[in-house]
Amino acid sequence: MTPPSTPVRLTQHLIAALLATFVAFTATAAHARDIVVAQTLDLSGLSNLGKDFSNGVRTYFDAINARGGVRGRRIQLVQLDDSGRAADAVTNVEKLLTENDVDVLIAPTSEETLIAAATAPRVRASAITIVGAPTGADLDRARIANRVLPVRATYRDEARVLLDMLKTFSEGAVALVRGDGPDANACALALREEARARNLTFAFDGTAQQWQQLKPAQFAALGKAASGAGKTAVPSFGAVIVAGDALGVAPVVQHARRILPLAPLLGFSTVDHRTLAELAGSAAKGMMITQTVPPPGKTIHPFQREHRNLMKQYRDEPPSQHTLEGYVVAKLLVAALERVDGEPTAPKVSAALRASPVLDFGPMRVGGSSRYVDITAISARGGLVE
Repeated sequence: MTPPSTPVRLTQHLIAALLATFVAFTATAAHARDIVVAQTLDLSGLSNLGKDFSNGVRTYFDAINARGGVRGRRIQLVQLDDSGRAADAVTNVEKLLTENDVDVLIAPTSEETLIAAATAPRVRASAITIVGAPTGADLDRARIANRVLPVRATYRDEARVLLDMLKTFSEGAVALVRGDGPDANACALALREEARARNLTFAFDGTAQQWQQLKPAQFAALGKAASGAGKTAVPSFGAVIVAGDALGVAPVVQHARRILPLAPLLGFSTVDHRTLAELAGSAAKGMMITQTVPPPGKTIHPFQREHRNLMKQYRDEPPSQHTLEGYVVAKLLVAALERVDGEPTAPKVSAALRASPVLDFGPMRVGGSSRYVDITAISARGGLVE
């Protein structure tokens, strides 16, 4: 028999090499390590923030995994409930980093738990970046800015918008009422700092309990004193600004509506409008709150439509500001992961996050120094006026 010609032998060798490469590639892809994203957050508290934020993150990760993951690697989200307690947040991140090969941490949901997690021993000793804090606390003041990559605006940014809003429709005394909630103190501090920069003095600056003890005559006295009005002048309360979550400010809002029915009510993005409408009823109607993401109920921009459709597909529940915020954080993280070459590691992911280009979400730009803040109002039905 005539031996195969040289071209035939080369072809056979080429086919064998290609088969070997394909088998090796298939084996590698089949055993590709998951990308591990970890988070400690408040899932069992009375506020919806943690649960909604988690649903937004999970929804986008579910969609990415359904499409085959990031470069063939699935995203594994590992979460532990800290119930909003700083000590539990530390315990959780230590456990997460000990038991998992974590590539990146998503931030907890309050100033206190974020600071605790960012200063935990294993976090400080690692190259891990904490991304997407759903809190507007001052990271520089807390000395954790080098380990945390924020996405949303700060409470100081929100305070500017709230006080700017007063210029357009209101004059007279302004009350700052600090309700309960994980970030109530941080919101109040930011508002005081912004007011001081504008030479604005609050006619009332106190707790929800102190506010609810005030009688109509005391409100009148505060209004006159703040405006410098005489005894015969009509007291004027220009606005009431509340700091805290929906559960903590609901009694404040109800009391304000009873005593000052015409005074505008304003609050920070920490107020979940659906929860406030349930707790405060008609008293919540017309209250203005800041937003750090574009309106979640709109479908003008592609990302809004995608968010709504994915929420319906994977969670079957209405979108909220906090589900959209979680979705934006997850989308930013996936965009960074797609730029990581080879095996993902914490240093590689951190570098990719720090070098992320600015991403456009309609009117919201994520990255750099850009921070989105807008203001909306609670409608008669408990939704947002958009």
